[in-house]
Amino acid sequence: MRDDSGGSFDQVMRLTQEHSAARRYAVADRYDFKQTAKFSQDQTRFLERIFGAFAEHTTTLLAPLLQARVDFELQPLKPQAYQKYLNSLPDPTMLVVFKVDAETQGLMSVEYELAFGLIDRLMGGRGVKLDEYRHFTDLERAILQRPVARMLDAYAEAWRDVVAVRPQFQLMELNPLAVHIVPPSEVMVVITFHASIAQSDGAIEVCLPFKYLKNIIPKASFDEFLVSRQTTASPGLPPIVTKNLEAAKVPISVDLGKAEVLFQDLLGLEVGDTIRLNSPVGEPLRIRVNEKTKFLGLPGTTRDGKMAAKLVRVLTEGDDEFEE
Repeated sequence: MRDDSGGSFDQVMRLTQEHSAARRYAVADRYDFKQTAKFSQDQTRFLERIFGAFAEHTTTLLAPLLQARVDFELQPLKPQAYQKYLNSLPDPTMLVVFKVDAETQGLMSVEYELAFGLIDRLMGGRGVKLDEYRHFTDLERAILQRPVARMLDAYAEAWRDVVAVRPQFQLMELNPLAVHIVPPSEVMVVITFHASIAQSDGAIEVCLPFKYLKNIIPKASFDEFLVSRQTTASPGLPPIVTKNLEAAKVPISVDLGKAEVLFQDLLGLEVGDTIRLNSPVGEPLRIRVNEKTKFLGLPGTTRDGKMAAKLVRVLTEGDDEFEE
């Protein structure tokens, strides 16, 4: 059989098949058959929810520390061999090794320019990047441990409803090839965030062993977990908000008394002169919190000689005698 162009039908079919095969090979993706570690759909949803919460808690904890705008945007999770991940990081990169349990270590990487933006902001600057790369000084390393500690607190809070974890800072390193927390072929899960802090932006990544995450993710389906969590959740403020409130500082002052003095007499006062106050000796003094009288106390000193006041009465709302 021949076609109109004079070629055989078999030749035409062969050319068509070769062309189709060439197109398939041209668009085919490489597949690593050694990469068998995968999460189920429910497990992926668990991790996305957990690290979405990590982003929110990190924003909540870093913004007051830096007094600046902080945004974290979660990117898709990706499994990757540990050595391949390290090779993908530029040198230098700010790397933080932390311990998640007795047998497991995790890794947090912060893009170098973003790390210097953090330092600049913590030192009172606008949080801008450096014009040229240089290594951290010992003081700068110590300063960076403050935001790192906040991020580890956020990590623990994000996992609170699933499993209790207490991540502990271990070391900070700048050379990716000097950090060995698992064998090179170990499959890790890389969680990437695009972070914008003050006037700097860059990537912050959390790298954890696949086997560790696989074991601690709940076995129940994601929807069942949400239902059980809602039925067992206790009312009140979220723990992260409560923790922030407990760490807030409030001014406290002790009112020793008042006196009215003529301006002419005030100009004539000298060292050693006495001003008579309106508070009787031995009577409790007003102790104010944010300019509101909340307690009564007696003046005194501590064992090391510092001035102090001993509380003798806690005032309640509606106490007309001490209303401001």
